Amino acid sequence: MITLVTGGARSGKSDFAEKLIREAAGDAPVLYIATATNTDGEMDDRIRRHQARRPEHWRTEERWQNLDRISLGQEKAILLDCVGFLLDNTYFSRIADWDDPKQEEADEAEEKVKAELSALAELCKAVNIDLVMVTNEVGDGLVPATKVSRLYRDALGRINCHAAALADRVYLTVCGIPMQVK
Repeated sequence: MITLVTGGARSGKSDFAEKLIREAAGDAPVLYIATATNTDGEMDDRIRRHQARRPEHWRTEERWQNLDRISLGQEKAILLDCVGFLLDNTYFSRIADWDDPKQEEADEAEEKVKAELSALAELCKAVNIDLVMVTNEVGDGLVPATKVSRLYRDALGRINCHAAALADRVYLTVCGIPMQVK
């Protein structure tokens, strides 16, 4: 089973995704793929809070690329948190000039993330384990002021559509309430 959980900032996405993984895997081992990189004190605090919530029998791999090369042991499920940071890190590795980003660089980053998600989904299907992916819904707000932010918003929207097409189930979380939309 492949599940995508989306929603706005602090909407309960990760909490709900972790609940789904606990239901799918029970006491069996889980692989938690953490895609965020620690860039400042605020991110450090966010990462520590996520780590503190994880059960001890969950193994964490911090990575944002080569998802098809993860090493699986006895894991019964994978939680990827989150697609937005996967794109963020891919942008940082591919966009040379943040003041004047090139459409080609943004397109390459988008295609790279789509390929990463497709490869991970195929791996999970091949070994018959559940996958829950968390992503951000960023297209419901104001139009971003900078070109790179607009490119990011648009790319993440298309990547989310791609991830939803890969998924058997899709949930939208709003105010801590998950709603199944697929």
